[in-house]
Order: sequence, then C-alpha cells, then structure tokens
Amino acid sequence: MSSISILGFALEAAAPIKTAMAQSIFGIGPKTATRVCAQCGISGSTRVEELREAQILELTKHLSKMKIDKLLKDEINANIERQIEIKSYHGLRHKQGLPVHGQKTRSNASTAKKLNRFPRYHT
Repeated sequence: MSSISILGFALEAAAPIKTAMAQSIFGIGPKTATRVCAQCGISGSTRVEELREAQILELTKHLSKMKIDKLLKDEINANIERQIEIKSYHGLRHKQGLPVHGQKTRSNASTAKKLNRFPRYHT
C-alpha cells in the first residue's frame, strides 16, 4: 500500500482524493473535501495516484490557506482554555471532566469523563 504526501499528510494512493483527504487530515470531513476538490477543479472520484503535478500544487495551495491539523487543534484548545479561564459553565464542565452539552450523568458519563480532560488534543 503506497501513499502520496501532500503538506506532510500521507494520502493513500489507491483511494479517491475526497475519501483520502477526509480520512487523513484532521479538520477535513467529506463535505469540506468535496468543496476543496470543486474549488481546485478536481473530480472527487479521482484517485490520488492519478493526480497531475499541477493539481497537487493547486490542492496544496488551497489546503495551506485552511486551518487544519495542528492549527485547528491549537484553536480548539485555546477556546477550551478561555472557557475555563473565564469560569463559564462550559469551562467548569471541561475542568471537571464531565459532559459539556447537557447530557445526563447518572449512567452514561464514562465516555465524557475520558474525553473531556483538558487538554483534549495532544500534539
């Protein structure tokens, strides 16, 4: 299984570009991948290995303008940290490691207790 690197992300060569971006890059899902492909003039069903050099450069240019991976994780962590700092309800729930969005805690808070430990993303 070979891969092609775009902006340091290894995209599987045999996968369609839309699927490969959605699976490999944090912050890009199927809808965003479709939109980026449309802006670059690439069909979403085109395989990564079939991309021409000009298409790869265009894709790299569009992706470099977006907040993805480390920049996005840093922004999310900064937002959580700000919530904790101003002592909002959401910040207190994050700090306690409890569900933030109003879920019940009597029986189903175990997953939230695992996920809501600050900082959420380790870089």
